[in-house]
Amino acid sequence: MPSSVTPRATPVQRPATLSSQARLISLFRLLLVVLALYVCVLFISSLRGTNPGRLPLGLGILVVAVACSAGAIAMWSAYIRHRWVLAFHLVFDLAWVGLVIYGTGGVASTGVVLLFAVVLIGNLVLPGVAPFLLPTVAGLVLSLQAALYLGDNHPIPPEVASARPDLVGTNRILGNLALQVGAIFVVDLLGQFLARRLREQQRYTGEVLDQLGEGVLAIDRAGIVVYVNAEAVRLLDLHRHGDSPLADLTDQPVERLLSGDALAPVLVLIQGERLPALERFDGFAGRSLVLRVTGLVGANGRPLGRTLLIADETRLRILEENARRSEHLASLGEMAAGIAHEVRNPLTSLRGCAQEVADICTKLGNPDAAALAGIMVDESDRLGRIVGNFLSLSRMRDPQREDVDLEPIIASIERLAQARRDLPSGIAMVFSITPDCPPIDADADQVRQLLANLINNAVDAVRATPQPRIACQVQMARESALRGPAVRITVADNGTGIPMELQERIFTPFFSTKAQGTGLGLSLVNRIVRQHEGVLGLTSQPGQGTTITIDLPARTGTADFRRALGAQS
Repeated sequence: MPSSVTPRATPVQRPATLSSQARLISLFRLLLVVLALYVCVLFISSLRGTNPGRLPLGLGILVVAVACSAGAIAMWSAYIRHRWVLAFHLVFDLAWVGLVIYGTGGVASTGVVLLFAVVLIGNLVLPGVAPFLLPTVAGLVLSLQAALYLGDNHPIPPEVASARPDLVGTNRILGNLALQVGAIFVVDLLGQFLARRLREQQRYTGEVLDQLGEGVLAIDRAGIVVYVNAEAVRLLDLHRHGDSPLADLTDQPVERLLSGDALAPVLVLIQGERLPALERFDGFAGRSLVLRVTGLVGANGRPLGRTLLIADETRLRILEENARRSEHLASLGEMAAGIAHEVRNPLTSLRGCAQEVADICTKLGNPDAAALAGIMVDESDRLGRIVGNFLSLSRMRDPQREDVDLEPIIASIERLAQARRDLPSGIAMVFSITPDCPPIDADADQVRQLLANLINNAVDAVRATPQPRIACQVQMARESALRGPAVRITVADNGTGIPMELQERIFTPFFSTKAQGTGLGLSLVNRIVRQHEGVLGLTSQPGQGTTITIDLPARTGTADFRRALGAQS
């Protein structure tokens, strides 16, 4: 039967989703606000005994404004769809942290540690060269702070400046600036190393999940898809979302990802109350899938979400069907061999007697009796062929492979077909083989038997056709499901054709669309093709004819294996 090669899913590197990164930055910003408030309180407490003026009020207003802005941005983070918005988040953090540093002592402020934190988080969420630019921008912020303080443009009151010369002293400012900028770049290098290790771990985890051979889909407690691998996309046919990368399939409600009537059972299973859950699902393209839903629990026992594992049991089902078919064929073969052996000898005697009667009637000048005896001879020959097919099916030997030139085989099949006495009148039979067709590693007798059966079936199919036509062509297979060079044998007729609902059954032993057929011819053809590691295809429409295509490898894997062991052929 026609075979199809299903491409494996290609592993795809999937970064964390943008909205999840934005939520992480929002939580981190809230922590920064708390730390900034602590820095402000610490700085103001260090000014006891002096008159700080309106500086505490200004710092308080700044922290409150940043806290309100952080809350608004956190609510908006769920709708982020572009990477540049994350960079905007970090620029915002650099700006307000710079203002806090400016109000709490410039480069001598303990708030400089907030800049280190912003640089570190930027390495974790920004791609490309952005992690290199972030410490540079942070260094410029500190340089601007130093320039303002050196130019006596700072918010520190004169009374405080005289009491705290470490805040406005030129040498202290320059020394702190060099130390802080150097520390920022050291933190940046450490952050890049940490980010690279985390990304490698994510990539490794994604590769492992993609190579499992099972689909994996995970959702969080809110029903948002947080992970989907390439195998799940293939098995559930999620390609309808376009050619988007896997990262674009996440961070959306599972109802949207599994929308449609075809995936409704999958959605019901993953949202059901029963855990763990196991069901079988008839997927797309005739696949047989096993769906398993389990709960995802954290280290503290708190539920985090659910995972859906998708296993493709199609191959296992095919293997089971092939095993049952093999057992069925084995039992039928034993029965056929016994029946054929018992029938063959008396059938030979009957055929001989019928031939003798036909000769006697011809000599006696009784044409009617001779014609009846001739019918007995023909029917005996047909029964003999049926018995021979039974024996061939039951005693089918393994191919004895050798280099076979197909041209003489095609020529002999053509001579035998043209010499048949039962050909429909006016039939056109064309046999051809291209000059570039190479020898194949095959059993010559079985290839000849294969072609003879196909031609016999084609002749029977065109008997009721007004202008019968049969074409047998052998050529190189330009495109084939087989790996490596292959030869394509095509037998086409313009006969009655085969209904679609019967096309999958005609290669089954003892199934025939002909009133007096045995159903063994095409079964033998299919078996020979499989034993030669080939591929058989069928195209047919009722009333328009049938085309059978066979691709046989020029060099089989069995031959390569024999040569690897040192055999000469």
